Amino acid sequence: MANINFKYDYPYIGYGEKGRFQYQWSESRTTLNRCYTYPLLFNTSVPGCSHITMDIEIENTGSGTVLGRSWDFYIYRQNYGWYEVCSFTLPDDGKYTIDTDISNYTITQIACVPSSNPGSSRTWSTWYNIKKLTITENITLSDLDNDKYFYGVFPNHYGIEKRPSEVFVNIDGTLKKATAVYANVEGSLIPVPTLLSAEIKTDSETMKVYKFTPTADGNYIIKVNRKSGDHELRIYDGDFKPMTDSYFYSQSFAFTAGSVLYISVTHYYSADASESTLQIFKEE
Repeated sequence: MANINFKYDYPYIGYGEKGRFQYQWSESRTTLNRCYTYPLLFNTSVPGCSHITMDIEIENTGSGTVLGRSWDFYIYRQNYGWYEVCSFTLPDDGKYTIDTDISNYTITQIACVPSSNPGSSRTWSTWYNIKKLTITENITLSDLDNDKYFYGVFPNHYGIEKRPSEVFVNIDGTLKKATAVYANVEGSLIPVPTLLSAEIKTDSETMKVYKFTPTADGNYIIKVNRKSGDHELRIYDGDFKPMTDSYFYSQSFAFTAGSVLYISVTHYYSADASESTLQIFKEE
């Protein structure tokens, strides 16, 4: 199994205790630019952070104002300390959106403070809302099986249809899963096509990534059959650009032979233990 540096936007960003890279207010006060502040603290160190989009809102709570002046945006680099990313002029309404690149640092906290101490009588309250967090994780690619399911015509209680199926055979009174099936077509044995699949079991928020390269042009179905819990699918091109606006459970895509694709299966951050089957097959 190969490792890749997988770049993506963390899907569950927000305030909370369960998500890997969600955040909470720190209980420890820190000093930046001679100003006291309580930073946002990520639940887990954020690896390879390359971009952040964040709304902030500042409200005066003392005499005088801290609005309409220069502010600094800081990140805490793991093992290195606080680092100033950018400066901005806070509008008079106290609302501003930070939308900035970061140099692939591993970060643990963020904070915004005035660029200089405005004086002890000038105090403020702070509100943050991170809308986008782009990170890069070193991930071991998971393997796809090609002998667990078949895509062919099998009888069922609805009649006859073509669909993914498992096939079991009775061997000495024991049902065993078939890894190859042949159909007699006009006196010739023709193998029933298999499809790519993966059995996935996770207990908490985890992301598995699969590399998929179509062997022929055409429309392909990518689906996850959820047996319990919640696994979400997302798909990316070879440059890690998302190919959908959000997650999905089953969707058809037009692919070109030889293209490189990455499929992520993510355990929803607040779901219980989850079990699913990923299936990939070409529509006929």
